[in-house]
Amino acid sequence: MTAALSDTAPASMLDRFTAIIDAFEDTSAGLTLDQIAARAHLPRSTTHRILDQLVRLQWLTHSGRGYRLGARTSARGAVDGADVRLRSVAAPVLHEMQLRTGAVVHLGVLDRGEIVHLDKLGGPSARQVPTSVGVRIPAHRVALGVAALAGLSPEDVVAELNHVRGWEPDAAWWGELHKARRRVVIRQGDYTAPMLSVAATIGSRAAIGIVTSDRVLAQRCQPLVSASAARIARTLAGANS
Repeated sequence: MTAALSDTAPASMLDRFTAIIDAFEDTSAGLTLDQIAARAHLPRSTTHRILDQLVRLQWLTHSGRGYRLGARTSARGAVDGADVRLRSVAAPVLHEMQLRTGAVVHLGVLDRGEIVHLDKLGGPSARQVPTSVGVRIPAHRVALGVAALAGLSPEDVVAELNHVRGWEPDAAWWGELHKARRRVVIRQGDYTAPMLSVAATIGSRAAIGIVTSDRVLAQRCQPLVSASAARIARTLAGANS
């Protein structure tokens, strides 16, 4: 039989865990060890020890740009505060895109090598696109994910892709990512064979895109997708300044 826990130790550890997780609630950027320690009001050595445990248990992730919330927060239905703000800022832009194009519109954010679909607005072809809010797809497989990766440094792209098993990026894929840094990503068959996807990076590990079976529409909407992503990025930057 497991020994009873004391009244003080578990509460102390729970308080520290909560303080560290709460440190991420007003930012979409990675935080350094020193930033987390300051926000959580904890000693640096204590913070580092707990962070190592939280990364190992997948509550957090760690890359060259710092610590971020990890898979377990998403798996339990927890919503990153930054994702809530992103979805709120993006909502009117997505709505406008859907009205202007009639296409399926997606908003996605990266998490451990996958693109998580934060929002989906449908058109007549919505049922042909097998996505919904919360659906995860390996980021390298779809335009939305490639666009989100394009907003990262090369080191952070590698850190994200390290979570992917059984696949290694080749020269052609890196070339696609390089092009995505300068303009939109266009791919065919991401979700279903006849569909084309057009996506652009928002920055902050996120992207927006449309999915349509109309090749002419896909070509014509590239400037709109790019401008819409930039508009969301500017609004987010203004809110964080």
